[in-house]
Amino acid sequence: MSENKEELEKKSTNEDNVQEEVLEKKVEKPKQEEVKEEQPKIEENKVQDDISKKSQEQEEVVKGSEEYYDELDYQEKDQAEKVKAKTRSILREVLDWVLCFVLAYIVYLNINYFIGSVAGVKQQSMYPTVIDGERVLVVRPWLTFSDLEYGDIVTFEAPIDHKLYIDSADTYPTAQYEQYTGLTQFLYKFMNVNKVNYIKRVIGVAGDHIQIKDGAVYRNGEKLDEPYLRTSVTSPQEEEYSDVVVPEGTVYLMGDNRDSSLDSRTFGCVPLDRVNGCVLCRVWPLNKIGGID
Repeated sequence: MSENKEELEKKSTNEDNVQEEVLEKKVEKPKQEEVKEEQPKIEENKVQDDISKKSQEQEEVVKGSEEYYDELDYQEKDQAEKVKAKTRSILREVLDWVLCFVLAYIVYLNINYFIGSVAGVKQQSMYPTVIDGERVLVVRPWLTFSDLEYGDIVTFEAPIDHKLYIDSADTYPTAQYEQYTGLTQFLYKFMNVNKVNYIKRVIGVAGDHIQIKDGAVYRNGEKLDEPYLRTSVTSPQEEEYSDVVVPEGTVYLMGDNRDSSLDSRTFGCVPLDRVNGCVLCRVWPLNKIGGID
């Protein structure tokens, strides 16, 4: 009996063990299945992580390259802006200089026309009073507030060829000039284009009877005392202009170097509106600065 009991107990324990093993197997089996099911998910997640990492890396590379190119573009733009700014600065400076020159030239033209100018002597007709190469200060006649007087030294516009009008000298002994209008008049009068000037001394004014005879100059019948002459002999150049009455609004002009002077003896009396101005003083050379007699 005792043996049977022991056998029965063994059987029961064996059965219990078998049942436990079966249960354990049943428990292990779903676990293995879960592991098998989770493993592809983990691999898929790894792949996705790898893809996301690669995409992030690519994005970082792209961002880095974009930032690099953005930096290059910024540098190029900055350099271009600097070049533009420098160009604008140079152009502005050039325009400022051009404007300064234009304004200075306009001021010079106004001073030259309305007030006076420094003129260079390029003739020997006033030797020895004024010689070639010297420079004189010429003041416009309306600034002197007085009429021209005997002995005044003046500059005036050179007349045209006197031979064209020599036949009318007896009735109208006045120097002839080219007539300009419009723009040509402005260029000639105001800007001195094609303008030639002479320098001479006033010998006669309106109403004076000027005669050149016997190697001397007579004004209203009186022989002139002319200590400023290089030589004491004065000869006529054109007979028609060597015995005239000075018309109103004109002056009779002659150079101090009578043998080498083209003056009223050749082309007649000079209209006052063709006189540029009176010579006030000599300004060059420096050792001869001062008044002129």
